[in-house]
This record gives sequence, C-alpha cells and structure tokens, in this order.
Amino acid sequence: MALVTTPPCCFEKVFESCFPRMPEEEFLKREPSLLQKLARALGVYKYQAHTIMDAPWTGSMADTMVRTPKDHGMSFEDVRFPASDGCQIAAWYIPAQDPSSKKLAIVGHQSWACANKSGCVTHRRHGLVTVEAIDYVKLHRVLFDAGYHVVAYDLRNHGESEKRLPSGFGEIEYMDALGVMTWVNSHAVLKTCKVALLPFCVSGIAFLKANSLAPDKFKNVFAWVTTNILHIPTAVGNRPYLMGLGSAKLANEAFQEKQAQYVKDGLLKNPDVHVTMERISAKKYAPDVKVPVLYCDAKHDLLDYHEQACPDMFAEFGKSLPDSLKGRNEFHFLDPGEPLPFKTRGRNRSEGYNFYQSENGRKVLLDFLSKHCP
Repeated sequence: MALVTTPPCCFEKVFESCFPRMPEEEFLKREPSLLQKLARALGVYKYQAHTIMDAPWTGSMADTMVRTPKDHGMSFEDVRFPASDGCQIAAWYIPAQDPSSKKLAIVGHQSWACANKSGCVTHRRHGLVTVEAIDYVKLHRVLFDAGYHVVAYDLRNHGESEKRLPSGFGEIEYMDALGVMTWVNSHAVLKTCKVALLPFCVSGIAFLKANSLAPDKFKNVFAWVTTNILHIPTAVGNRPYLMGLGSAKLANEAFQEKQAQYVKDGLLKNPDVHVTMERISAKKYAPDVKVPVLYCDAKHDLLDYHEQACPDMFAEFGKSLPDSLKGRNEFHFLDPGEPLPFKTRGRNRSEGYNFYQSENGRKVLLDFLSKHCP
C-alpha cells in the first residue's frame, strides 16, 4: 500500500468547500446530527477516545532508543524522578560543556507516534499515516553547542518512562511536566539556570497546563519554543477532512465514559483531570505564558488542520499582555512554498519536529534564544 501524504492545497480547498468549519462556540454546543449518531453507533467516537486514552502506540518501537547523546558526542546521565502522581519518568541529563553555564534547555517530544526522547524511525500509524524519522538528539547537540545544559525526558507510556494508563494528550501528562520542573528546581546545578522550554505536541500541552496550574515552578523560564501543539476541537472535530462527522458532544461522551472506567478501576484519582475536547488544548492554556514564544509549524498536515489551528493558538499566547510584549512572540509556517529559512522538503508533520536542528532552523532557534537570553 502506498504511503499517505498530505494532499495538495487545491484538494484541501475542496474539502473546505464541502465541509466548512463552524464557529467554535457553535461546534462545542451543537446537538449531534443523524449522521453523527450513526457514526457513534459504528464506534467512531469510542475509537477516538481509545486512540487518546489507551496509549495504543506503546510497544517496542516506542520504547527503543534510536540513538543516545553519545552518538552525537555528548556525555549524559540517565535520571529518573516521579511525576506529580508518582509515575516514574525517565530522562537524560546532558551537562553543558562549561559546568558553570547558567542556561538550561528542557526538551519534550510528541505522543501518538512511536517516538521517545531520542526520536523515532520512519513508520506508519494505523497502517496509513506516515511519521518520518526524527532525530531529537541532534537538537540536543545544537543546544549543547550553544552552551546549554539539556534535560530530555520521556512522556509516560513512551521510551523508558513508566507505562501508566490512562494517557490524555497533555490533560494527564501535565503531571509529567510538573515532575520535570520539580526535579530541575531542586537540582544543585540547574535550579539557578535560566530555562528555555522546548516541548512539542503532547508535551507542549502538558507543559502549558502545568504552567497554568503551578506558575511558581516556571519562574526561571525565559522562553518557549514549540511545534505541532494541538487544539483537539479543531484537530479531531471541527475540520473539513472529517466530512461532517465531528461532534464535540459525542466525543466528550466517549471520553467521559472511558475516564469513568479508569476511575472505577482505581487507575485515575486526580481531580484536575477531565478529558474533554475543550481541555486537550494548547489554546486553553496559552494565555498564561508571559514570556516570549517561538512557534514554527508544518502548514499542511493530514493529521491536523494547521493552517487554521496554528494562528488561532498563536493568538492566545500572552493574550493579556500589552502589544509591546506580545510582539516578542514569533510564528512561522513551515512548507515547501514558504521562503527560506522556513522552506521545507515536504509537508509531513515531522518537518516541525526536525526543524530546529536543521541547517536553517537552528539559526532561527538560536537567534531567538540569544535575543531573549544573551
């Protein structure tokens, strides 16, 4: 079977014409149509809940380290610490070349794909959607060469971290982010460092929620750099490619049914967790980010509706700040049709995960960080 790639823009426009998005408030409140009720009977929304909450990506591919920092010439320590709920999180601590460095970069990774803190090999999800190979250790080396200590961690249910269900696309994994920040803030060397956060996709939502709930843990953060963060109402609901099958009410019904089962089984006890479309969202927590943000994202991707969702989410970062401070934030689409340095080879979502360590992207990254932490 041929690998599925992103359709050209003209094809996307056909879907947009036939199945236009509706205003988000209307989408979240709208009663299900007969077609959507039929989709529920066929298990569409239960499948969405399963994909997000049951961690179906777990297995040898997601667990295996594709490479280690040694493969890029860096010494490192394997460390473990608890998330705020006790789940054991695995990480690499890569000390800076200069032990007196006061700069730290914390790097996260995505979920759903069979990836971890090292990256991943090219593979397909659900037998169709291609995830191109990612080398996160190359990104760690870029930051290391720029004088940073680096902490790279595995989300729960990925890599060397503990397998603990349910998963939640950030709504649950924020407890991992709290664990990372607690460990950093108690570390003899790292607790006084200025911190650059580079959490992507699900780790991005996780860190955003953690920042909203526990801002004191983020007092040393001077900048965020991200890609492929998501807003679930758009990503798996209110978008043309779903051909009118997206229903927030029916999806939330399936999420809550599955969450209730995990609670009944004693596997979920945290009152701050409510898996819903509205809460699996970078857009919800972005207004609480008060420091500069660099957000570069693949413009066209089969798994999301980035050309609509990304500007919506970017507009929320530091929303209450005066324009002079919001103006520090930068957003750039990545695409073969964009000018350099944002021109990419293709349109796969992995272009975002690989951008900041690419020849063009590393300059964008380092120029941004040096601007805000000389």
